[in-house]
Amino acid sequence: MPSNLAIKEKLFVDVFNKNYKALCLYGAKLCGDFSEAEDIVQEVFVKFWNVFKEDSEGISVRSYLYRMVRNACIDLARAKKYDTVDVNSLTDQLEDFFQAESEEDSKIDRLLEAIENLPDKCRYVFTAICVNNRKYKDVADEMHISLNTVKTQLSRSIRLLRENLNKDDFKLFLTFFAVSE
Repeated sequence: MPSNLAIKEKLFVDVFNKNYKALCLYGAKLCGDFSEAEDIVQEVFVKFWNVFKEDSEGISVRSYLYRMVRNACIDLARAKKYDTVDVNSLTDQLEDFFQAESEEDSKIDRLLEAIENLPDKCRYVFTAICVNNRKYKDVADEMHISLNTVKTQLSRSIRLLRENLNKDDFKLFLTFFAVSE
């Protein structure tokens, strides 16, 4: 009969395998550097193991891990005082990381393809606000359109993504792209 620690080790490996890539993407979105996000996620899993092996009762694992990654990225941002995210560099890093094709990779590909297939203005507004974390007002000023038009374009892009993605892929979308004003 396996020991309690052996059972926890197996559960931990399963949690790691199911969440590692998604947490790296989430961290990369927050800190702007995929390599740093990988380091953060690895450190988070070490800290998580130390908590998990002692007491795993009552822990909502997924939300706990995302909160740990978010907090670590915030700490890193405070230490480095990030101002901007180099989207091209981030895209290159993501492509290197996701070379092997898997079901999760194909979901990300479908998500990126759906974003790419948005109408030009919708895609621009969506990318500016959801990927580059720009303010609605800044995007409106840059495009010489009203604030309400920006909101309408963003709303339209999200509606189109919801229509073009299946339920699971749209949930993945919601995981990575938080829309806030």
